[in-house]
Amino acid sequence: MNTTINTSDKLIFVNIKKSYEAMINHDTESPFYRDSLKECTRKFWPVKDEKANVASHILGCYKGIVKEVIKISSSFTSEEEYPGRKVFEGEELEDSPYLGMDIRDIFDTLANFRIKYYNM
Repeated sequence: MNTTINTSDKLIFVNIKKSYEAMINHDTESPFYRDSLKECTRKFWPVKDEKANVASHILGCYKGIVKEVIKISSSFTSEEEYPGRKVFEGEELEDSPYLGMDIRDIFDTLANFRIKYYNM
């Protein structure tokens, strides 16, 4: 699948592997457990303010495939659960052309992939 990225979109790709697997396995004991794909994608990322403030979307990726797309409306820094980590607010885009995209088409490597930025 070759998805064209809108040049005005400023994207943050996050690797949701740990939280996604905890969610699908109903592993509520895991510190990574979230109750939905949206929660897996939007929570607790070490993103600098200057990146968070310009990003238009946050995309949750599992094994290199985009599983969730959120159009960011705002972000804030967590002070309780994971101090200093960003939490993103926004609308899930269930019809996004980015859903199902293989991010290996745009990044040379996914080695040590936790967070990647595109067009920022």
